[in-house]
Amino acid sequence: MPLAKDRHETWRTELLTPVARQCGGAALTVHFEDLPSRWRDTPVRTLRCTDADNSWAALVTVVRGHRVRAEDSLVGNEFGRDPHTGYDLDSPGDLVYEVQVTEDDGFDEHELRAFRLFGDPGSAGAEVLRWAGKKATYSVSPPVERVELRQRRERRQFDHRQSAAASPNVRIGTVADEAAADLDAIDHSALSWHFPRGHTGAYQRSAVVALAGYDEHRPHLRGRWLTARVDGDGLVVGVEELIPANQRHRWETARWLWDRRHADTPAILRWQVDRPEQAAPAVEAVRRGALPDALNTAGVRTDPQLGALLNGVPYQLADAELTPTWVANLYRGLADLAPWRLAEAYRGWAAGRQGMGLPVRDPVVLFGLGGVGAVRKPKVALDHDGDAPLLCLIHTGSSAVLPYQHWTVPADLNALLYGWQPTLPYPI
Repeated sequence: MPLAKDRHETWRTELLTPVARQCGGAALTVHFEDLPSRWRDTPVRTLRCTDADNSWAALVTVVRGHRVRAEDSLVGNEFGRDPHTGYDLDSPGDLVYEVQVTEDDGFDEHELRAFRLFGDPGSAGAEVLRWAGKKATYSVSPPVERVELRQRRERRQFDHRQSAAASPNVRIGTVADEAAADLDAIDHSALSWHFPRGHTGAYQRSAVVALAGYDEHRPHLRGRWLTARVDGDGLVVGVEELIPANQRHRWETARWLWDRRHADTPAILRWQVDRPEQAAPAVEAVRRGALPDALNTAGVRTDPQLGALLNGVPYQLADAELTPTWVANLYRGLADLAPWRLAEAYRGWAAGRQGMGLPVRDPVVLFGLGGVGAVRKPKVALDHDGDAPLLCLIHTGSSAVLPYQHWTVPADLNALLYGWQPTLPYPI
């Protein structure tokens, strides 16, 4: 039995030909096809425009429409159309061009990104070309911090660390009896040296370091923790309630940073390398902004979305306008990345969850990319793909993060790579 055809096929093809010429002349792939209609027994002749990777498509056809007031259209359309009768060109109304833009979002069917109606073929073609040009329009050069500026900043931080460790100013605040053993074990010099720093080198005033927990709650529940905070020119140690999964600086599994009982922890456990020179190539690549090279050398994979952003290119047209913001925040967030540590960081995180009987199925967040006000925000996360760590872009409303200490270059290792000798109470 022959397939049904659009009885206005010839007419629609003639009306769509100027759009085909306009888009084809801009190096898009264009062809006519007959698409099924939800409201009719026969298909509708449609012009499909797409690019080489076929990750998106603009579907253009001609329908009967009617003019509407701008305030009556949610998307600013000058025209509206009846979904039942509009595809019948014999029905009353104006001949208008319907443009639907769809994009591959990883699911079975492409996601609808735009639906607009235009009164002439030139405007319809311009809309297709606007979407087609988004990747080029919003592509950016990844930012790279000047080497000398970075070294001056890190030297300031090192000098502040040295001064703080030489004359530690650590006050003990409100504590509980259960924290007594940990309080006695605090090495004030080590805690002062390792405490997070800002760009000026001084203590990061907003930082809260969770040193040890005293409740066997799951990580998303609030519990009592021994903490260190900035207090004037020094630090104050006390016990307070925190949600551990949300803490960027959590040192309960990196006790050598503050606990004299763990001062003899070997370098391989603290840095995941035996000697500083083993980390030097990866750190040098990150310092000069060659993040793709640093990741490849360490065997770290990226998903297509994050891979595109690392190259300064939008992955999806729907988010193209956010690319400059996301690329800047991506490179800023990975500025201290230690790519060789990601595999061990993921294993440690997964083992911790399994030890509490929690599932390990979703990636763990490193940091957010910003740019959106929605509850589910874009974030860079760490997953595992077979035998290799995988960095990926996810959208989540969770505030849980992988502690910064586990996936960045340790401050003492960083100093040694510059040739600076930290004064710390353990061998380096």
